[in-house]
Amino acid sequence: MLSEKRKIHFVGAGGIGMSAIAQVLLEMGHSVSGSDLEENPVTRKLSSAGASIFTGHRSENLPAGADVIVYSSSISKNNPEMSEAARRKVKVMHRAQMLGEIFNRKKGVAVTGTHGKTTTTSLVAVMLKNAGLDPTVLIGGEVKLFGGNARLGSGDYIVAEADESDSSFHHLKPYYAVITNIEMEHLDHFKNMANIRDSYRSFIRNLKKGGMVFYNRDDANISKVLLDFKGRRESFGFSRDADMHPEDIKMDGFKTLFRCVYKNKTLGTVRLSIPGEHNVLNAMAAILVGMDMDLSFKTISKAIKDFDGAKRRFELRADADGVMLIDDYAHHPTEISAVLNACRNWKKKRVIAIFQPHRYTRTKLLADEFGRCFSGVDKLILTDIFPASEKAIEGVSSKMIYDRVKKSGVRDVVILGKDDIAGYVMGIKKPGDMILVLGAGDIKNVANELSKMISGGGSCGPDGSVVRELKRSVKGEIRVREDLRRRTSFKIGGPADLWVEPEDARNLRKAIAFARSRNIPYFIIGNGSNLLASDEGFKGMIIHLGAEAFRNIRIDGVKVRVGAGFGLPRLVRIACEKGLAGLESMVGIPGTVGGAIYMNAGGYANPIYGNIGSAVESLKVLDSSGRIRRLKAGDLNFGYRTSNLGSNIILEAVLKLEKGESKNLIESSLRFLKMKKEKHVLDMPNAGCVFKNPKGFHFTCGQMIDTLKLKGKRIGGAEISPKHANFIVNKDGASYKDVMDLVGFIRKKVKDSYDIDLELEVKVI
Repeated sequence: MLSEKRKIHFVGAGGIGMSAIAQVLLEMGHSVSGSDLEENPVTRKLSSAGASIFTGHRSENLPAGADVIVYSSSISKNNPEMSEAARRKVKVMHRAQMLGEIFNRKKGVAVTGTHGKTTTTSLVAVMLKNAGLDPTVLIGGEVKLFGGNARLGSGDYIVAEADESDSSFHHLKPYYAVITNIEMEHLDHFKNMANIRDSYRSFIRNLKKGGMVFYNRDDANISKVLLDFKGRRESFGFSRDADMHPEDIKMDGFKTLFRCVYKNKTLGTVRLSIPGEHNVLNAMAAILVGMDMDLSFKTISKAIKDFDGAKRRFELRADADGVMLIDDYAHHPTEISAVLNACRNWKKKRVIAIFQPHRYTRTKLLADEFGRCFSGVDKLILTDIFPASEKAIEGVSSKMIYDRVKKSGVRDVVILGKDDIAGYVMGIKKPGDMILVLGAGDIKNVANELSKMISGGGSCGPDGSVVRELKRSVKGEIRVREDLRRRTSFKIGGPADLWVEPEDARNLRKAIAFARSRNIPYFIIGNGSNLLASDEGFKGMIIHLGAEAFRNIRIDGVKVRVGAGFGLPRLVRIACEKGLAGLESMVGIPGTVGGAIYMNAGGYANPIYGNIGSAVESLKVLDSSGRIRRLKAGDLNFGYRTSNLGSNIILEAVLKLEKGESKNLIESSLRFLKMKKEKHVLDMPNAGCVFKNPKGFHFTCGQMIDTLKLKGKRIGGAEISPKHANFIVNKDGASYKDVMDLVGFIRKKVKDSYDIDLELEVKVI
């Protein structure tokens, strides 16, 4: 099929296995396109290599004239691109089938097993490359020495990781098969161990004539699979009964040394740059493969000496101030035990393990094993189960593991949400700690965050000592690397180095003094309803007035004394219910009272108050010198979407309203809300009106943009709302760059047509 150039489309191109196949096909000269729900490093790499990659799944992603569509097991048959392929009668292939099309053309080395596939495949690939055999390689992990997870070679050999999880490795016809181990796994597919062993027997029956099996002699299940196998085989293991076994194993940090003994003959010393006894087994498997290819032991040992692992396989992500951060894909009890065993190379370090269970079925079936495998951990942090493609199972949660771990003797165990883990760890870490991040799901994002923090990323250098000192100085909630997507109505932005919610005005003053004394930039935020945050996040301190002290309210006649952190929608509702008029046109504005006053927010034209500033009788503020002052109406100057408050931070406001009929006010607010729903955008992430209306011009910004027929214009995930042209909506995972590119586009069009320089109403941080 691949003898001629094809147009091949990948649904789920961001998967590590899918991207490897796509990369090799690109290098072979085929036209490659693909899609995935989110952009990630491998999709970006494919794009830079010449593939057309789309974010999101849509029928129109399937290119005209496509010859083949490739999908992975995680893709639903109802996927719009799959449906479009069926409609056009485009050939559809599972990922493993396409891998077979590539793999079976050469002399293949297929590595499979419950654990160790990626590392063993990587060792074999590096060995062949460094020995000058120029192999083609497809791996389920990124190898630093390759700069990726795939390469097209001109040699006779191809090396690939063979996925046993759904029996898709049956599509491969290897010359060499390596089986690292066989355990109870993927029971959602296999149901029992007998079926697992049968699947491996079918895999072995696919060996090409003259081929060979290399297997772990210590594994009883592999021995059962090979009972009736008549072909060539050689074994490795710790047992002296194995064809190859190690002696005199020594470990020192990331270095591992052992004497390699083959059929009772000592070949020499093997030096590895990866830790753990499990990697001794992986190395011996690679050595056996190389020896059958007639490579000398000297060539092999030299070739694998500098291999320093694949990404997320005991990967050192940070090492600073005496703290090591290790990231590992381990998600099965056996794998976790192997990682913790490797940690014992660093005898005096306190081990803090962070674990995200992977799949409900695995958690349910192996809960007892998970309870036992964390022996030796000083502190364990669990988070919610990563479901993969599974539906939740009633009664199955991380609490199952928590209970069993506690029962097995690990005393210090907590369950946290993923978003809270990094800040928590930074608050408790100390020199001499080893922090492990374990799991096969999106827990890798926590490793990414911690890596930046421990390495000192960010202008405030979110160092543990800084965080601890801040916590000693300021009472309130303090978080590190808080995701601003969670804190803004636009749902855009990277993390803030520091997120501080002071307990009261006194601690607000302390937080600001702390930031100033260390030259840390700071910014006061309300509900984040008119903010656009950079994808890089905020390199400083975000202060949020969310504590109870800033959310008080007291009504005395027509006067309302209300804290700056009080939600404006709630205030409008209370005022209407109490028969107080003047705020009902502001219904639907999602900000806080403080933010609304600072920006002099307004609603539709109102016979009483057009903007909230008109209702302000006085404000209590914290000024730039740290003094608390009371500003009266005469001290204040409110303009269109602006005020003269400058660096003053609003703590509390006194609003003077008018008496009205509660029923009429509620009906009025509902009419305003209906009008906003019809004309504004309340159902998609946005930051309100993007531009201020130009002074003295007969058109509003929305009317100008609408007249230019720009509604619906889209850049990346950002779109000019089809409903209100002065709104940009986060349509599909928009980035800061997407929005700013669209802002620049609008400004140019308006400048060219109306000679007006539009001013942003949205605050950019």
